Amino acid sequence: MNQRQGRASEDVAAQIMKSFYAEGLKPGEWLGTEANLAERFNVSRVTIRDAVSGLAARGLIDVRVGARGGLRIASGDPERLIDAFSIQLRLMGLSRDELLEAMLAIEPVTAALAAERATPAQIARLRDLVSQSVAMADEAAAFTQLAVSFHQTVAEASHNRALRASLAAMRATQLEHLGPSTTPTVARRVGRTHAEIVEAIAQHEPELARQRMRDHLSVVSHASV
Repeated sequence: MNQRQGRASEDVAAQIMKSFYAEGLKPGEWLGTEANLAERFNVSRVTIRDAVSGLAARGLIDVRVGARGGLRIASGDPERLIDAFSIQLRLMGLSRDELLEAMLAIEPVTAALAAERATPAQIARLRDLVSQSVAMADEAAAFTQLAVSFHQTVAEASHNRALRASLAAMRATQLEHLGPSTTPTVARRVGRTHAEIVEAIAQHEPELARQRMRDHLSVVSHASV
């Protein structure tokens, strides 16, 4: 790609992005074919292909081939968001303290929302995770994974996709800082605290759930899990 073509494709991509935000384009909305867009922007199809390739990599455009092919606005993909966010957090080299501070801001909120919105199945899942983690208190690596799953399940029970995705990315990054260093004593204490959080959620006590999660993370910031 020469420099002029590169600038042209960047300009086309920027205009499509601007339309996405300004016009409120929806998932699945038809943008046209490469030929349509080449004519619309008065550029070559190669330029359009370059612009589309970049936008597809960012998750904005879905490229379909065949008789009914063309370019559409892609559907939202939470897992793709989590993956991209997690990668960027890792590249930023965030410290353990920065991650814990961010989780301390988010997780009391997810616990409170879970106390309002969790389904019976989600509460049962939380209780099961607590039981499994207590049983694995002597197995540091397994316990850590179960503890992380517990916190993510609380976030899922909040039924807030933005909070869930943010926390999932941070928890994936945090695993690098943990390591299998949790002692059985700490693991059992964490298990008891998790059980208390679940009971606050099960009793639909949002402020109690919020406070218990906040207290838990304040202690955890000086421990391993």
